[in-house]
Amino acid sequence: MSSTQRPLSERERIREDLVIAPRAYLRARILRKGDSVRITDTLGQQVADMILLSCRSNRDWLSCLNTKLLNRTDRITTGHVLYSKTSSPLATITNDTVGVHWFGGGFCSEETNRLRYGLEGTVNCKTNLAASLQDYVSHPLDLELDSCASLFMNIAVNANDGAMSIESAPSQAGDYIELRAEDDIVLAVSNCPADRNPCNGFEPTEIRVTILGS
Repeated sequence: MSSTQRPLSERERIREDLVIAPRAYLRARILRKGDSVRITDTLGQQVADMILLSCRSNRDWLSCLNTKLLNRTDRITTGHVLYSKTSSPLATITNDTVGVHWFGGGFCSEETNRLRYGLEGTVNCKTNLAASLQDYVSHPLDLELDSCASLFMNIAVNANDGAMSIESAPSQAGDYIELRAEDDIVLAVSNCPADRNPCNGFEPTEIRVTILGS
C-alpha cells in the first residue's frame, strides 16, 4: 500500500457475511494469507465445529494436539497460533470474546449419537463437515478427529477423578472469535446440531461467518 492510500475500513474488507442456519454448515472456503474470519454466536450458547486444512497439502490438517503443545496450554485463545500436523502455522487468533473452546479434537457423529442416546439417523457435525469439505475428502472417514476445534464448546473435567461432562456454551449473543490466516488455508464450519446435551442449550441456533480480505 502506498503512502497515499488509506487503510480499508472493516466494511470494505468484508468479502462474505453469511448466516449459517441451525444444524447447517458452511461450504468450505479458501482463506488467503492475511485474510481473516470471524465466527459469531448471534444468539448465544451455540457451538461451531471448525476444521482447517493447508492449501499446500490436503494431508496437512489442523492439529489440536500440536496447537496445545506448541502454545503450552490447553486454553487456546487470543494470541495463540493454530498449528497443523506438520507444525506449520495455519492461523492466529486475533480476538476472542469468550475464551472457552474445546481443542481436544472430535465431533458428534451418527455413530456416537447412537451409542450415547440410542438414536438413528441424526444430523451431526461429522456429516456436516464431510459435506463442507466434499471437494477435499471423498468419505466422512477421511476426516481427522484431531483436526476439529469446537468453538465455544464447554467441557468440564473433574479435578478429582477426571470425569468429563458437556456443559452449556458460555458464549452470549454477539460473542465471537476471529482468526487471521498465516498461510493459504481451507476453512470448514459445522453449526453444531446437538440437541440431546446442553452444549447448545438443547436448542441449536444460527451462527454468523464473516470473511474479511487482508
